[in-house]
Amino acid sequence: MAVAEAGAKEELHLAFSQILQMIKKSYNSSMADTPPAAASLTTSAESEQFMERAGLLFEMVGMPRAAGRVLGALLVAPSSGLTPAELAASLQSSRASMSGAIKYLTLMGLAERVPNPGERADRFRVRPNAWATLTKQGNRKLQTLHDLAAEGQRALPPGADPAPLREMQRFYGHWLRLFPAVLEEWHQLNREES
Repeated sequence: MAVAEAGAKEELHLAFSQILQMIKKSYNSSMADTPPAAASLTTSAESEQFMERAGLLFEMVGMPRAAGRVLGALLVAPSSGLTPAELAASLQSSRASMSGAIKYLTLMGLAERVPNPGERADRFRVRPNAWATLTKQGNRKLQTLHDLAAEGQRALPPGADPAPLREMQRFYGHWLRLFPAVLEEWHQLNREES
């Protein structure tokens, strides 16, 4: 059990390290109080492919594809962020589609408005600490699955095999025990590297 827990912690550490590197590489000054003058997104074939892939991958974890594409664009955007019009042009999508995607990302705590004095259009960027926010939301899903397994065990009819539900409850219980320590470790690492 301890070996499995150590392996799981190692996998989570690796994932968080990769996310941290991606965030730092995407924009070094996103935490600045006053962003530099606005700069639109200059795309390459590689960045366009990244934005499309982000849309597909985030869709696989339950996010609308348009929101995933916008998140992909924001990950490779300048620190000044992007306007909905710039996002629509970069992603070859309608502004209405961008508006819905931005609203979704903002409500999920993954994107935020960027202060940009003197400019009328709103700008958006990836919100600092977005990945911890996203992971906390995922943790609520783990709790739901854990609770479902417990409910299933109480509802088992006579003669039913309880093993799959027990395994499900143990698995999600394990992740729920690991998560708070991993999240605290991430916040500490983030504070040290900021």
